[in-house]
Amino acid sequence: MSPLSILLIVLAAAGIWAIVELALTLRKARTTLDEVSHSATEAIDQATPVIAKLDGVVDELQPALREVTPLVEKIEDTLDEANTGLGKVNNILGDVSSATHGVSSVGESASRIIDTATSAAVGVVSKVASFGGITIPEGQQLIGKGTPEEQESEAQDGADKAEEQPARKGGYVTYAPVTPEGDEE
Repeated sequence: MSPLSILLIVLAAAGIWAIVELALTLRKARTTLDEVSHSATEAIDQATPVIAKLDGVVDELQPALREVTPLVEKIEDTLDEANTGLGKVNNILGDVSSATHGVSSVGESASRIIDTATSAAVGVVSKVASFGGITIPEGQQLIGKGTPEEQESEAQDGADKAEEQPARKGGYVTYAPVTPEGDEE
């Protein structure tokens, strides 16, 4: 046997082996394709009812979706009206605040006028009393002089003096009233 015939036999064996391998690979590929095709068919069969249900749901939602747009517009209108109303309320509250401040200022002015008139009247009464020979001791006027703070201070000073010394009325000595808080047993 010549080397050429041995080489031809080896090449023929390799060719047969390659054809067998190719046939086995094609057979495995066909089996895999059949399995994939079968799995895809099953998946499509299972997905078909789900898709049909989703189509039905979408069909049922269409009328509701058509009503959502007018509803959103109504909500926007309502919010705009509420904002306008709140703006009006804010303006009203500002006017009320201004009016309250004005009334407060008028009240303070009236209080000052009344204090001034009262002080003037007390001054006139004191002058008339002094012309008649009547002396009104300091702190004993019907209404005090000056501002309310000064009157309160004078009244407190007079109360402190009255507690320290007994008051004399018509020749009798009168003492300041004693409260239960002041008694110690």
